[in-house]
Amino acid sequence: MRRFSRARLYCNDCYVADYSEATHSRAGVILAEQPFRDIDFFSLHGCRQPVTYIGVNLEEHRSFIRGIENCECFFASAMPCPRPWLLLLELKYCKPRNLGNNSSKAIRQMASVLRKLEDEGIIDPRRYRIYFNYSSPANTRRQPFTNFVHTQSEALELVKQSGACLFGFNDLVIASGEFLRAPKQRI
Repeated sequence: MRRFSRARLYCNDCYVADYSEATHSRAGVILAEQPFRDIDFFSLHGCRQPVTYIGVNLEEHRSFIRGIENCECFFASAMPCPRPWLLLLELKYCKPRNLGNNSSKAIRQMASVLRKLEDEGIIDPRRYRIYFNYSSPANTRRQPFTNFVHTQSEALELVKQSGACLFGFNDLVIASGEFLRAPKQRI
């Protein structure tokens, strides 16, 4: 991951917010180790056994994203293990009625970044457990968002095309150096 000079190493929770819309693009994506107080956000929660991972804010690497549709950021397990995880994350701050349209675009953006990571020889997707997560931080009642957008057969086709497991949550949990999982939901 030497290509990303501003990448950060994490071993606890990480929070991601996009201030672009709220500030009319004066501020953008921010990765932080503390929850935000002024904006809704995505959370990546560590587990009991700390897992070291890398976080890359793609807005801080303009040369990499030039010319492609891109997601906000990605995270990758830095733990020595047979098949570490790689999480591509796209945030959409939208009204609930726009979740469906934004979901398809979010998936394209994450797939585009994954292709470029592979094309530039930065990662070999066959060596990683790939996760795409579409998050809509302002919408907490309709998670997982992808369940309201894609049929099961469409979701399976997306997995087949990209090799990625598709999530639609505002929070994910690091289960280990090899796996992420959705948070437990109250029914």
